[in-house]
Amino acid sequence: MDSRKTYWFEQPYQPGILNVAVQPILDPRDGRLCFSVPNSGIWALHGKVIKDDGDYFEFKCNDDLMGARGGTYKFSALDIKTFRKSTCKWIAQGEAIGKACQSTADLHYWYRRNWPNTRLYEIGEWEMRENQRKGRRTDTWNRDS
Repeated sequence: MDSRKTYWFEQPYQPGILNVAVQPILDPRDGRLCFSVPNSGIWALHGKVIKDDGDYFEFKCNDDLMGARGGTYKFSALDIKTFRKSTCKWIAQGEAIGKACQSTADLHYWYRRNWPNTRLYEIGEWEMRENQRKGRRTDTWNRDS
């Protein structure tokens, strides 16, 4: 799972209904999978990652907490070729987005810019405060130096 990418997924409780997940991230505070869904807001699923192969991951919801929205969600990274061929048909303004983006990186950037996961900033601030409290480095973006 890469928080810089955009993934498509099918809702297990509504087969055939496809959505886009922008900037998925596991919240270190409670383990929820948080991501932005265009025109639907921020989703936060309780459960755990059961498979992660980079451009594909599966998340098994805690059905006791999630109820009817539970099940196993399967996320596949969007790429520009697949987006132009099929995904754009079920996305609002998909044709225009496909024409505006020249590469997969452009596509991911377009979604991050237009539908950001606002929880990323909240989680980043929390991690910074935790690192300060524990006396650790706070420049987590620059771990190589």
